[in-house]
Amino acid sequence: MNVRKGMKRLALFVGVLGAIAGGVVSYLNLSDVLATRARHNAFERLAASDVVQQERKLLQAGQGWVVSDSPIPPPPSGFVPYSYQVNKGGIQTVLWTKDYAVESIVTESGETLHPEPAPSFWQYLLPLVFPVVGFFIPWGLASAVVWVGAGFFETPK
Repeated sequence: MNVRKGMKRLALFVGVLGAIAGGVVSYLNLSDVLATRARHNAFERLAASDVVQQERKLLQAGQGWVVSDSPIPPPPSGFVPYSYQVNKGGIQTVLWTKDYAVESIVTESGETLHPEPAPSFWQYLLPLVFPVVGFFIPWGLASAVVWVGAGFFETPK
């Protein structure tokens, strides 16, 4: 049996295992990116809905704040600690800032949505790198060990 050939096969096998592990990491990363995009789109869709726009106009016209009894998280400092009970269009409660921007939205299903930036273009490309790096790092390390080891055990010609 040729040790050098066997070690090259071992390096290739370890590289494939690394690529599989990179694929798993890639899947987990991409699912996080897609979930972030879904939360961003849901908030933007509800914040731009006619229901929220009408409520904003009512508030700006001075028709009063309504304090909500629903359990919503406390707002950060600098924001009006009041919310407006909507109960229509899939929205239960809207938490407003001082300048009538939407701080958060509580949906009728109880989910709290906050403004969140959309994932950048690079966050979609990053998962493509993990399987490639997962292959080349273990493969390169195993190949380097084979190369160094072959120098010690090579028979003179």
